[in-house]
Amino acid sequence: MIELPEHIQIEEVPIEKRYRSVTAGLIRRIKILYDAIYKKFGKEGLDLIREVGDEYGREIAERARKKVKAGDLESVALYVIRIFNTLRGNGEVVEFSDKRVVIRVRECPYPWETPEMCEAHTRMEKTLVETLGKNLRYRIDKSIPKGDSYCDHVIEIIDPNQQ
Repeated sequence: MIELPEHIQIEEVPIEKRYRSVTAGLIRRIKILYDAIYKKFGKEGLDLIREVGDEYGREIAERARKKVKAGDLESVALYVIRIFNTLRGNGEVVEFSDKRVVIRVRECPYPWETPEMCEAHTRMEKTLVETLGKNLRYRIDKSIPKGDSYCDHVIEIIDPNQQ
């Protein structure tokens, strides 16, 4: 915290309120930046966003290796859900089996207007999941930007012959 002179007072904001405010601000900033990159650079801008998502996904995967059982669907899915819980308050797990986990999000915090931007942004999740488990795949099955009423984020075990 910034220390103020003794005679200056500022209202103390509870940590939960600060967290929510900062998170909402950062999400808004990411959306504005991504939209500006896409508007200015088109496909090359989307490629840049994908590259950033890939790099960030690998960084998170490196940190997650201490907490996540590599290649274990449940462990990896719970880690992704923990990340989603940091940003998305409106969702549910609609399937949690030994082969597949589906996280349904009814309201995107960003909200992306095109499927291409959504795909570019979620490269972080894709890279994270597929780095933590070569036997795992991440994809978005249903998508609000494609016209669906919700997004289904799918994490599933893939057949070794498909790798």
